[in-house]
Amino acid sequence: MATAPDDINPIFSRLPSGRGKLSPEDVARHQKARLQGAMVEAVARHGYQDTTLGELVSLAGVSKTTFYDHFQSKEECFLSTFDVIVEELARRVATAYRQPGDFREKLLAATGVFLATAEEEPAAARLAAVDSLTLGAAGVDHRERASVAFEVLIRQSFEHSPEARSMPETTVRAVVGGIRGVAYRRLRRGNPAELPGLTEELVDWALGYQKADGEQVKRAMAAAARPLPKLGGQDEAVPWDEPPDSKLSRASLTQRERMVRGTARVVVESGYGALSIPAISGAAGVSNQTFYEFFTSKRDAFLAAFEQIAARALSLTEEAMATAEGPLEELGIGVRALLEHVAENELFARLAFFELATAGPIAMDHADAVLDHFTALIERTGATSGERRDLMTIREAIGSGIWNVIQHEIFRGRRAELAQLAPEITRLALAPLAD
Repeated sequence: MATAPDDINPIFSRLPSGRGKLSPEDVARHQKARLQGAMVEAVARHGYQDTTLGELVSLAGVSKTTFYDHFQSKEECFLSTFDVIVEELARRVATAYRQPGDFREKLLAATGVFLATAEEEPAAARLAAVDSLTLGAAGVDHRERASVAFEVLIRQSFEHSPEARSMPETTVRAVVGGIRGVAYRRLRRGNPAELPGLTEELVDWALGYQKADGEQVKRAMAAAARPLPKLGGQDEAVPWDEPPDSKLSRASLTQRERMVRGTARVVVESGYGALSIPAISGAAGVSNQTFYEFFTSKRDAFLAAFEQIAARALSLTEEAMATAEGPLEELGIGVRALLEHVAENELFARLAFFELATAGPIAMDHADAVLDHFTALIERTGATSGERRDLMTIREAIGSGIWNVIQHEIFRGRRAELAQLAPEITRLALAPLAD
């Protein structure tokens, strides 16, 4: 883990003392702003997880005592910084939306400001769009509240459209999540300069949900509405909810398999932050020395756990899709199968939608790969027109939007009812691209 010395040169000048000095309230406000600026700088250098308190106070030019006058922890300082960034972004976007023009021009202006700000201020944008994910469940509530202002603008655009088609909340949520997801991908790849050029494409994608559902979309949605029979491949000799150090697990699983499952269990029960090698060894009923025979770090074990759980989810989805009558039904059944699996499998739900990003950039790569695998299923339907079939940006938006909807439902305690959304999520995947 990277550490920072305590004698880093401050990036903010110290406040004046003596005559002309600021009031105590102004001093406090200035100190807090400096700490928030320091958080943006430090996170841009090496990410949230490797940012230290010593580095923050050094960059801000304040003492640790002053830090604790304003924040109880590094996490609280980060979330406060996130809120300030989002409030300023929301103000700019709302101002752009209020400019004269029709509904599409307003949406273009608002989306353009959002993407241009990410290009102009990539450090702040990355903190909000990328590094906030590394807090796991702790950051979800702040991100959800941050989405509300943008969802209002999207909803108003739909309401003022000549189409006059009422959009479900899930569609509005998916559009906001999709645009944010495209920004996330470009910021992660270090290509924020590409974002402003995607404005029109993303707006047209969003407005594509206003189209009346054609025969292709209806067929896929009908398939998604039907509950699936239990497939033979779903049975496991040792279920994942079996304690990894139980008699059954010891008799049927290898030590490595038990440690992988022990890792997943610790993360689901206590979060990735509580994961340690002794915790993994204890859950699996092995020694710390045995752990190092198979893994080099807790992150390795965590990624191995996610790979197995994700591979199983995708395998079950593919197995269900193989029963479809045609490619459109295949997509609907695939969505249904995935949602039923998430609804029944807390390990996959927690790891994929909350904890994975907390393990850092390598783990984010794994998450992106799984999402890309899922959105690639859309192309198998044959429903997209030739000119749109290779649009990576729209695939990223669709995948991110669907991920955002599923995470929202789980976070709000509705994981068990996810399968009921299968028709709506199938429409999210297909409607803007279908002929």
